[in-house]
Amino acid sequence: MPDTLEPNRHLWDRVLDRLSHQIDPHSFDVWFRPIAFTGGDDTRWELTVPNDVFQTILRDKYSDLLDAAIRDVLGCSPHVSISIRIPASGSQPMPPPLPVVQASQLESAPNQNLWLIDNLWMSEAVGILGGPPRAYKSWLALDMAVSVASGSPCLGAFPVARTGPVLLYAAEDSPCSLRARLASISRARHIDFDHLDVHVITADRLRLDQPDDQQRFSATVAGLRPMLVILDPLVRIHSADENASTAVAALLGYFRALQRSTRSAILLVHHSRKSPASGSGHSLRGSSDFYAWTDSLLALERRQDEHRLLVEHRAAAGSGPFSLQLVTSPDHGPYLSLLPNMEPEDPPSDSLRQSILHLLSQSSQPLPAETLRLRLGVRKQRLLETLRTLSDQGQIARLQNGFVLKPTGS
Repeated sequence: MPDTLEPNRHLWDRVLDRLSHQIDPHSFDVWFRPIAFTGGDDTRWELTVPNDVFQTILRDKYSDLLDAAIRDVLGCSPHVSISIRIPASGSQPMPPPLPVVQASQLESAPNQNLWLIDNLWMSEAVGILGGPPRAYKSWLALDMAVSVASGSPCLGAFPVARTGPVLLYAAEDSPCSLRARLASISRARHIDFDHLDVHVITADRLRLDQPDDQQRFSATVAGLRPMLVILDPLVRIHSADENASTAVAALLGYFRALQRSTRSAILLVHHSRKSPASGSGHSLRGSSDFYAWTDSLLALERRQDEHRLLVEHRAAAGSGPFSLQLVTSPDHGPYLSLLPNMEPEDPPSDSLRQSILHLLSQSSQPLPAETLRLRLGVRKQRLLETLRTLSDQGQIARLQNGFVLKPTGS
């Protein structure tokens, strides 16, 4: 081809000017400004682009627009050749663009997969169970482990939407103590402890801010594919400064990447400050990155003999406070229990009906009357009367294992 670069460069400038009026400025700057015109005539135009990814996207998405602009400027349709630019000697090649998809092409999650434990922990969520010492953090974490592994309601009130293996590392419990706690919770739920799908890491030391331990832990999670990973407590599994944002961001970034690659929910047990902000993730000890990172947050409070649980989510409404107590049964041993509000005042009839319908709409499984009573903090007689009314009105149905909403129009 004769040297036509300089005589025809003004034609390429006219093509660019036409394109700049046909697409949005951002797309024009990203996909057309980096194109280099290397020559052309009435039969053939030669263009170069930075890399193969750029070349593919330009051909797949913008080739028709580019051909039309060249045809309008030249008055004919030359063959357009798009090749990858060879960097000059000693220069670094331009890095490829980041992967991009149209919003409608993003993966969608079915509605039934919104929750791991209804209203308590979201499916595939990363998050923190936080609170002061002796606030039942470990008891609640173990209750969640037994619930997800067995499918039994957490705290006897929160149905499990997705059941599967649980991977647990309890750095501060001896093996004997850990076994006793898990067995006690299982007995209270009438679960066969010998077949409970909870798997315990028995390593004496784990530091997940160190590359070697990160690789070993990632391999363990990838091999087991647990539905839930519990690390208790966070302070025992790293050596980073919890007040240093950079170090915390790196550690939490590792957990987020692990969650995305394995699709396991990850729960970190963490301490709160000595003077915590009531019911807030800002009470978590260390960098504010901890709170910002959470998809689900369980905040425990201890006030004298009263223990309360508040729940927050990034993408769903929170709930609580719920009152908790550690029950000791001569038949089962100790286990954590959810209590109704002390001396509840019955809400107005309309309000109670709406609260029941809301809880049923948010649950992926039927809810027993006792679960509704605990969650709503109302007298049993008043609850049963309201359930009977809703059933007579055709808004709910009673199944063998609890109540459900009736589909609209049924």
